[in-house]
Amino acid sequence: MQLKHIKLSGFKSFVDPTKISFPTNMVGVVGPNGCGKSNVIDAVRWVLGELSAKNLRGDSMVDVIFNGSEQRKPSGQCSIELLFDNSNASIGGEYASFNEVSIKRIMTRDAQSDYYINNTKCRRKDVQDIFLGTGLGPSSYAIIEQGMVSKLVSSKPDELRTHIEEAAGVSKYKERRKETESRIKRTKENLSRVKDIKDEINRLIKRLESQAKAAEKYNKLKEQKSDLELEKAILFSMEAKNNRDNLQKKLDGLNRDLEIKNTELETIQSQIDQFKTQNESVLNEYEIAQKKFYSLGAEIAKREANLQNILKTDSENKSNLEKVIESYNKIKESEKNFDELSPREQAMHILDEIIFIINSNKITSENIDKKASQLKELLTEILNIASEQSKTLSDEYLSRQSQLELQIKDAKKLKETLEIEMEDYASKTSDSESVLISLRKKQSIFNEELRKFENQKSITNLDARSISENISNVRVELNTYEINLQNSNKKINDAGLDIETIDYSKYQNLSLKDIEDKINEIETKIIKLGAINLAAPEEIETESKRKEELDEQYNDLTEALEKLTSAIKKIDKETRTLFEKSFNSVNDKLKEMFPKLFGGGYAELALVEENAIDSGVILMARPPGKKNSSIAQLSGGEKALTALALVFAIFELNPAPFCLLDEVDAPLDDINTLRFINMVEEMSKTVQFIFITHNKVSMERSDHLMGVTMQEAGVSRLVSVDVNQALELAET
Repeated sequence: MQLKHIKLSGFKSFVDPTKISFPTNMVGVVGPNGCGKSNVIDAVRWVLGELSAKNLRGDSMVDVIFNGSEQRKPSGQCSIELLFDNSNASIGGEYASFNEVSIKRIMTRDAQSDYYINNTKCRRKDVQDIFLGTGLGPSSYAIIEQGMVSKLVSSKPDELRTHIEEAAGVSKYKERRKETESRIKRTKENLSRVKDIKDEINRLIKRLESQAKAAEKYNKLKEQKSDLELEKAILFSMEAKNNRDNLQKKLDGLNRDLEIKNTELETIQSQIDQFKTQNESVLNEYEIAQKKFYSLGAEIAKREANLQNILKTDSENKSNLEKVIESYNKIKESEKNFDELSPREQAMHILDEIIFIINSNKITSENIDKKASQLKELLTEILNIASEQSKTLSDEYLSRQSQLELQIKDAKKLKETLEIEMEDYASKTSDSESVLISLRKKQSIFNEELRKFENQKSITNLDARSISENISNVRVELNTYEINLQNSNKKINDAGLDIETIDYSKYQNLSLKDIEDKINEIETKIIKLGAINLAAPEEIETESKRKEELDEQYNDLTEALEKLTSAIKKIDKETRTLFEKSFNSVNDKLKEMFPKLFGGGYAELALVEENAIDSGVILMARPPGKKNSSIAQLSGGEKALTALALVFAIFELNPAPFCLLDEVDAPLDDINTLRFINMVEEMSKTVQFIFITHNKVSMERSDHLMGVTMQEAGVSRLVSVDVNQALELAET
């Protein structure tokens, strides 16, 4: 199996679709630092199922997608495809018939990854299963990146053991063991579940057995009850026939009584109707008399109101007259006092005093004297006017007094007239009231007679209603007897007995009450039994069959568990044997390879625990001319050669389809580089080597060179050179 080419698109710096072909077994990848050479190895690791972003030199998995540059936008996804030559059927299984096998992985910005084998979507596990035991994988010994050299030689014993196991093909056994352990776990879980179900079924069967016993008692009691109910039905049938006839007679008598009462009701109703007809004329007369009485009352009330108004007006006129006379007298009295007091002289005197006061205060002014004189004249005029007004007011009071006296006289006449009319209306009212009293007595007699008839009607109605209720009750009772009789007859027929041929004499000594008491007693026993599961016997049979099936499953699972446990032991034995054989083989090859690379010296592998099945592996190396054997004391170049010796020893045991080396020759001098490349050239006969290098010696010995450049910032491009063709051209 050989890697034919890699197709990259959108992966890290390889933004454009790029195809990297590997036509020979010694392909060198060269280029300046930072141009994207290591991205080729990262691409192989990623497509083989790497899940750690750290191992791909990123912070997150989406960092493998081209993140853009100054001139380019970020890519939405990336894809890597590896094409393998499978003409020798190294990839077995369902892909053994394919000459070429394609492994592809696509991832989008949302970190969604899809895997494909020959363009058919698959799982990551399917990809890893193809390369189990081949040395290929995301963390295999076939991919040695920068820093992996020192990591390999400084690996922990368990990690170093993993590389040897991968070369030995133990990974297949481990995968089988892992699957077997998983099956054991599932089998134990199933075994536990089956056991729990078995226990539960056992408990259920015990409960069902108890329920079955209760169901048996229940069925016996039900049979006893059915027998008693049959006897009850026969007795009831006997009694029901007699009771039904008696009830029918009673019903006929009640119907006759009801007819009599209905006839009495019709007679009473006829009398009531006759009385109502007679009473209607009296009521009409009463209404007419009542209307007349109320009309006279209204007229009297009207006259009384007029009389009251007249009396009120007369009283008011008298009061007003008294007030007018009083006011007139007051005016006369005031005029008399006024004349006696001589207000004019008093005013003049006051003015003189004012003038005197002003003069005494030596206030001399012609204007004051003038004004005072004018004031005297004005007061004189005012007093004259007041005197004239007093005379006018006196005349008005006298006129008003005369008018009031005339109104009082008219009111007396009207009062006398109304009193005469009131006496006439009072007489008419008395006659009308007498008529009303007479009609009321007549109506009262009619009402009394009507109440008697209504009472009689009510009593008769109550009697009729009582009879009707009795009829209904008898009919209900009769219907009940009919239904019960039908039910009884049905029970008798269901029991296979003929009603017409039953010998009722056998049952004459039985008591219906005794039978009912026995039935009640049986029902009490049934109630005490509680909830009854009549299907318990069938359920017991079903659960017993289920238990048998579970027992078989339990036995099968126990047997399977024993087989799986035995398989684990067998796998462990085979794994141990295979590992020991492979360990010894790798150790022998290491002892052979190490001196070739170092020009002498000694290296070997050792187990941490000699007899332990999972013992770790330690690496010891002693370069020529040195006494130390600790890996930690070696220089960078010595560590690199030691790691390469170990890798080449592993490859001798189980050559991987290809080996990826990322600048592993960087710490080597020219002599060690020459030794390294000689060994690579020798092993390239069976193994495909793809190595990244800056070393001229390595470049010169390569069959094919792949140049990686970055003319555009952040974007890697590829240049392919066939070294052999170039040498041939140079020679010609």
